Amino acid sequence: MRTAWSGVVEFVRQMTDRRGQGTVEYLGLVLAIGALLLAVSVQVKGGGAGIGGQISKSMLQAISSITQA
Repeated sequence: MRTAWSGVVEFVRQMTDRRGQGTVEYLGLVLAIGALLLAVSVQVKGGGAGIGGQISKSMLQAISSITQA
């Protein structure tokens, strides 16, 4: 007979199981890189100076805003 407490114990046991954790982490990493690439491509679209120029310009602006603060 299954009691309410045994159900709670089984739920906690399942929540602490680490199988598949690496897969979830890799999926998160792939999604983050995809979002970054999408953001860069949207920003650069129609820029004319090329992706290298846009990235270096953005990095220089970010560094100068940090150092001036």
